[in-house]
Amino acid sequence: MATAQRLLITMPCEASIHRTLPAFILLGFLTGIASTHPVVSRSNGTLLERGWQSSLLSRSIAGMSGEKSDGNWESDYLLGIKRQRRLYCNVGIGFHLQILPDGRISGVHNENQYSLFEISTVERGVVSLFGVKSALFIAMNNKGKLYGT
Repeated sequence: MATAQRLLITMPCEASIHRTLPAFILLGFLTGIASTHPVVSRSNGTLLERGWQSSLLSRSIAGMSGEKSDGNWESDYLLGIKRQRRLYCNVGIGFHLQILPDGRISGVHNENQYSLFEISTVERGVVSLFGVKSALFIAMNNKGKLYGT
């Protein structure tokens, strides 16, 4: 009888320990994460803390050069930033968009010299696609068909 009473008394204790132990481990883990990453508010951040944010923004706008831009993001967006990229479509087995010297536009499975484009902004929501090797722009007619010009 004494053993049964002891089991009844210790069972709720062990059950609560098994429930609270993972909670304490999780709490300790989250406390460790929070203490390693200080919270920086916009009003009281130091110049060093604010410096990396402006540097990151300027690199994303200025094409990873690290130079700080003088204007704001809206005006820089409209300046016509040019980047060379390959356009990949992940439909089926996937293909790269290419523009051939004769103006035909197609897709190929492997990158080649005709799949490299210079993408630049014209205005908000409008970009131009220029084939670097073919020296042709991609255009679209009124029926939605693409062609090189």
